[in-house]
Amino acid sequence: MTISRRAPILALVFAACFDLPEPTHHGAHVVIAADPGYELCGGTVAHMDAFVAALSAAFSLAPPTADERFTFYLLDADEIHERHLCPVEATACASGGNSYNPYAPLNHEIVHNVAAALGDPLPLFSEGLAEAFEGLGDAAPEAGRRSFLPIRDLVGLITGVQLARAGGYSTAGAFTTYLVRRHGLDAYLRLYSAVGPLETARGVDELFREEFGVSLDDSIAAFEFSMANCTRQGGDAKLLECAAPELEWSGPRLQHHRSIGCDQDDTVGPYSRDSAVVFYTVDVPADGDYVVTVLGDDPRGRVSVQPCSICGGEGVGVAVDEPPRTVALAAGRHSLRLHGPASIRTSLGLRIEPVDAPVHMP
Repeated sequence: MTISRRAPILALVFAACFDLPEPTHHGAHVVIAADPGYELCGGTVAHMDAFVAALSAAFSLAPPTADERFTFYLLDADEIHERHLCPVEATACASGGNSYNPYAPLNHEIVHNVAAALGDPLPLFSEGLAEAFEGLGDAAPEAGRRSFLPIRDLVGLITGVQLARAGGYSTAGAFTTYLVRRHGLDAYLRLYSAVGPLETARGVDELFREEFGVSLDDSIAAFEFSMANCTRQGGDAKLLECAAPELEWSGPRLQHHRSIGCDQDDTVGPYSRDSAVVFYTVDVPADGDYVVTVLGDDPRGRVSVQPCSICGGEGVGVAVDEPPRTVALAAGRHSLRLHGPASIRTSLGLRIEPVDAPVHMP
């Protein structure tokens, strides 16, 4: 959620008077200022830097450096609403180059930091952009058809709080995904910059006709028809997830075993719920049914597999305490995330093989 730049300047000055921590970690594009007691996993700062760089490149912007770096305040969750201007409905929020967060990373707010250079549109578009580009984080894959709120009911909302109270974030993100797929990111960002903070629905319609050559109502109808089978994670841009290191197949199967510890250089977190994630990719060689087996020494361990194509299929999650699962995977690149607790080091093993693969002898 953003704090709108329409807020009074005095309020932003007042925010600076709160007891905010000094910087504790310095990256190339992000500075983290964490309250005492917060320990970041070994790969978190590099992950946040890489996200800022990748998102800035996608938006044709230069990533911030030196004194222009974004400041990511990592604050005690029980005090977060008393120490900055985030609305009580918001888990976190961003204002310009600053964000205020209860855990790290929280890429949704970093999207707002990057997009601040593009404009200050209605929340249907600002929160939609953040939802569509925030990445997968530690969230479990989703499945099934989606239902959306009426876009016409959301386009008239002028604050993120109103959008949150309406439950419209997911719909806004899906609408952004549709518009980017249909018209391209450059055209969407031009619209984003043109939409005013108090734009009327009629004004939005005129901008759609000018930029996209189609009316708002026709866009809404096409969106509702085309996006029902696209999960939130399927519609996310997955900028880092699908650029992660690749795991290789050994003959007909892929096998990988490793420890997961917050002190490791490629482990990201802690996310909320004491979660740490290691990011990989895997190229599935052919369409088909595959058996996914996950083994580990902690029941919180799990593996998530998500197609890298936008709205190209559902993801699957398999936990340590589940029996092997047979899932349909499409050929092509997939994001593969290993999840574990951040507070202790655990072990996780993975095997993916076609259902008709020769019997595996350990």
